[in-house]
Amino acid sequence: MARSPASADPGRTRPAWLLPVLVGAFTTAVYCAFSWSQWIRWDVPSWDNAIFTQLLSAYASGHAPIVDIKGHGFNLLGDHFHPLLIVLAPIYAVLPSALTLMILQDVLFGSSAAVVTRCALHVLRPAPAVAIGVAYAASFGLQNAVAVQFHEIALAVPLLALGLCALRERRWRAAALWSVPVALVKEDLGVTVAVIGALMLGHALVPFARGWSRAVRRRWAEFRAYTHRGAGRSAVHGTEDGVTADARQDGDRGAAQTSADPARAVLRDPAARWGAALMVWGVLASALAVGVILPALNPAGEFAYSDKIDLALLLRDPTSVVVLQVVPVEKLVTWLLLLLIGAVVAVRSPLALVALPTLAWRMLSPNHGYWGPGWHYSAVLMPVVFVALVDAIDRLRNDADRARKAGSDVVVRDGPARRGTAGDHAGSGATNGRLTRDRLPFLPGEGAVLRTMARAAPWAALVVALAVGTQQPLAQLATAEAWQPDPRQDAKAAAVERIPHGASVATDLSLMNGLVSTTRVHWIGNGDDPAPEYVVVDRLGGTWSGEPPADVTGYARDMYGVDYTVVSDEANIVVARRSA
Repeated sequence: MARSPASADPGRTRPAWLLPVLVGAFTTAVYCAFSWSQWIRWDVPSWDNAIFTQLLSAYASGHAPIVDIKGHGFNLLGDHFHPLLIVLAPIYAVLPSALTLMILQDVLFGSSAAVVTRCALHVLRPAPAVAIGVAYAASFGLQNAVAVQFHEIALAVPLLALGLCALRERRWRAAALWSVPVALVKEDLGVTVAVIGALMLGHALVPFARGWSRAVRRRWAEFRAYTHRGAGRSAVHGTEDGVTADARQDGDRGAAQTSADPARAVLRDPAARWGAALMVWGVLASALAVGVILPALNPAGEFAYSDKIDLALLLRDPTSVVVLQVVPVEKLVTWLLLLLIGAVVAVRSPLALVALPTLAWRMLSPNHGYWGPGWHYSAVLMPVVFVALVDAIDRLRNDADRARKAGSDVVVRDGPARRGTAGDHAGSGATNGRLTRDRLPFLPGEGAVLRTMARAAPWAALVVALAVGTQQPLAQLATAEAWQPDPRQDAKAAAVERIPHGASVATDLSLMNGLVSTTRVHWIGNGDDPAPEYVVVDRLGGTWSGEPPADVTGYARDMYGVDYTVVSDEANIVVARRSA
């Protein structure tokens, strides 16, 4: 999928390691700054960061991934299939905090920016390669994922970047080994891994398909030539036709042998072997996760997100698969943004196909929350788009080179051949005195256009990313409000300190990140949970939609069936303790 890397130029080897490190470090620093801004402002956009904190706390303690925030005794592997998260447990054991997960995600995303920049350096000069790396770092998919804090896909992003870069460079084993663990990040990503394997297998099958096609065309030409001779010639020239038949049989045996050679080559090709293995692994991982593991571990005995895709509707009306990709119009925003950040030309690369499984289930889902560019759902698409962009630029330059050389095409007249020029009209081959010429695959001047597109693509991607980025979360870092701590931070910190380590506590979102690393947190809305030792309510928190409980002890008694006593009530943050 790639030609000779640009790094082969001695003038480009010096920054080959430095620039990716600088881009990755800068990206990580900016992301960490945003996470720190959220931390000092006690900004908790959802319960997901606390959920995964509780998960890693269980892993770090050597326990099963029980997450009480989702429900008492809830095994989180019954919600989503993400066993690979266990590799982060040692880091959490050393730094047990909800902030640790946010920083881990920032580091993983930043490292993927370094990988994408390095991949671009294999094709481009330093300046446009850095432009692609910065555009990737500023992309809407990563920004929104950082803003909503840690999710399991944080592990998939650098793995996909590494795997796709290796795939583009035809390092088949590396591509496969980096892609294998992606299927263990989330249940749907096994299909993505299968698509990567299909691309590898397809690369190996191309020579076989070309050889087979040539053999078929040759056989057809021989058949037509034979039928045009007529049966009468055999009676008159029996000896000659016998010789011709023998020659034809020899030719058939040679053709069969030739056609068999590509098949044997495919079997020996590492791209075919690794690609086939990836396809099997990806499909099997997703099928087992969705069909067996998740239902077995889920309290309801089913895949909790089976409503992602309305299979009944799709079976009744297969055409809806296409229609639902762009209807309602909200979905077009996501498609348009993906197209623009890839400078449009990213679709030139077959690597762009890796994005289709994720986009398919999102757009086919009746859940409108999956359709837009927000939250973390587009994060796994960013390495796909930008590595595809690098590959597309390389392809455009190769096409430009071939277009420049197209003037050497041969034009044949009934006599000696002459050289044709790019200005000649393309036509089909002919004989018997007619002008013949191989059809030019390019229009006059097309080479210059393609090269201009290749040169402009990195900067176009950067402009789009920065323009869209002004409306994305990281733009908040330029405001004074981003660095102003929560005015109630002292009251929130005091409320957290009042809860003894290891105690059970039911709370809303506001203090969840602060409590989850030291206590056994429950979501206050889970009415089936056993009565916790403490209840913490932030009356000004977004959980209550402006209608918080005026009497926290009465609310807790109605919820859990036991009496509670107010321990503190400061700055609209109420801490209540279960009565003895």
